[in-house]
Amino acid sequence: MKNYKMIFNNRKGEAITAVILLLFVSFFQACSPDDEEVQKLNPNAGPGFENIENDGYGVQLNAVPVKPPLVGTWRIYIGENGRFEDIHDPRTMFYGEPGESYQLGWEVSEGDRYEAATITVSFKAMNPVIISPAKETDTLKNNISYYLEAEAPKFGATGKWEIVNSIGGRIENQEHHKAEFIGEEKSNYSLRWTLSYGSKKVSEEVSFITDVLRADAGPDRLDIKTAKYEADKFYGLEAYLPAGATGEWTLLENNASGYIYNSDNPNTLIRGVADSIYSLLWKVDVDGHAATDTVKIRFRGKWGMFKDPRDNQVYRFTEINGLEWMADNYNYAAAPGNGSWYYGHAYRAIIGDGYALETQEDRKRYGRLYTYHTARDFAPEGWRLPTGEEYQALIVSQGGALYAKPKLITGGETGLEINYPGYLEFSSSQDPAFRNVFTEQDGTGMFWTMDYYEANNTALGLLIRDSQYDANVVVIAGSFYALPVRYVREVQK
Repeated sequence: MKNYKMIFNNRKGEAITAVILLLFVSFFQACSPDDEEVQKLNPNAGPGFENIENDGYGVQLNAVPVKPPLVGTWRIYIGENGRFEDIHDPRTMFYGEPGESYQLGWEVSEGDRYEAATITVSFKAMNPVIISPAKETDTLKNNISYYLEAEAPKFGATGKWEIVNSIGGRIENQEHHKAEFIGEEKSNYSLRWTLSYGSKKVSEEVSFITDVLRADAGPDRLDIKTAKYEADKFYGLEAYLPAGATGEWTLLENNASGYIYNSDNPNTLIRGVADSIYSLLWKVDVDGHAATDTVKIRFRGKWGMFKDPRDNQVYRFTEINGLEWMADNYNYAAAPGNGSWYYGHAYRAIIGDGYALETQEDRKRYGRLYTYHTARDFAPEGWRLPTGEEYQALIVSQGGALYAKPKLITGGETGLEINYPGYLEFSSSQDPAFRNVFTEQDGTGMFWTMDYYEANNTALGLLIRDSQYDANVVVIAGSFYALPVRYVREVQK
């Protein structure tokens, strides 16, 4: 019985030991590497990035991290010249090149087992753009050189200009997006602007023909407004300096009141005085090719200056009562021989007083004589005939009919400078044969107004006589006269 108990106890111990061993094996199997690998090899590379454009062409990746003993590693599967800052960092920076598309893999591994997830990262291609000269430019008009301009390189790229398929010429500052091209006259050129980044190069080209060099001193400025209280007047000149050129200003007239501050600066200041015209010469030189141009500058004093673009004749004007009044008789050849005439020049006409106008000086002084409709219809743009009411207000503003005349005629304080051009009377009773008669030269100034009455062919006109003290607005038999003209316009701001 005693032995039996011992046997039973031994078997009981062996059973417990077996159970414990079975539990240990089961636990070990539950924690085996194969089960752990199945749970953790689940790579996630995060989002992709499309058409990225920034400094350095880089993006921060965002894969899901892994825990040891697993290892995460970034790989480039497709794409050239890319790099990672740290291939084992799930949030590493990745850098590529413009115009390249990359397929990246985030590999999770342990030992010889691994899985990978992929994303696409692409960078926007460079786009070289030539701004000037424009692609449609076929000739560099009036020039053999040019100021080049392209869109500036960005995001770390560099740019460079070069001449291709052309003989001669050069480019200054060729590695800047704003450069200067200098060529030869009447030659064909093709220029290339290239953007570079890493191994990438992208180009755009433009072609043109050079011209003959011509200087440009800028437009005439005959009515420069400055502060009236300033004795000395100043203005910045507006010449053009061609690319690669040198320039020089010269004051042509022997006028001590004019002064050029920096003769080699196309936009230098000129100093002068009011109501004086300064003629200046602008000379440019490009690699031995020289050209000149002139410009006239005038500061407003008592008079402004207006140039009629139809024939380039210049007229003084003065400001009175909120209007600008021409201070010279109009001289445009509107309908010559039919609607306007110079004194003494008309078919079947005689001269009652004075002489026929033959010289340019006389014709400028007296102007032409116009029919009403010609005077009305051929005013320069922005100008018109004054109304009878405006003439009457002008007379009143200067003291009335008995006192206005000395202020309105040549030498008067208003600057209106009215003179006595005479007039042409058609079928005049002054002539026994009722011919046309030129009369009252240097004795009468009779000027058209806008007021014309078609029903009875009458008009209003300003009348000033050398032999009388007064100035008046009078009624005229409109269809029987050709008269001088003074136009007006609203004050220009």
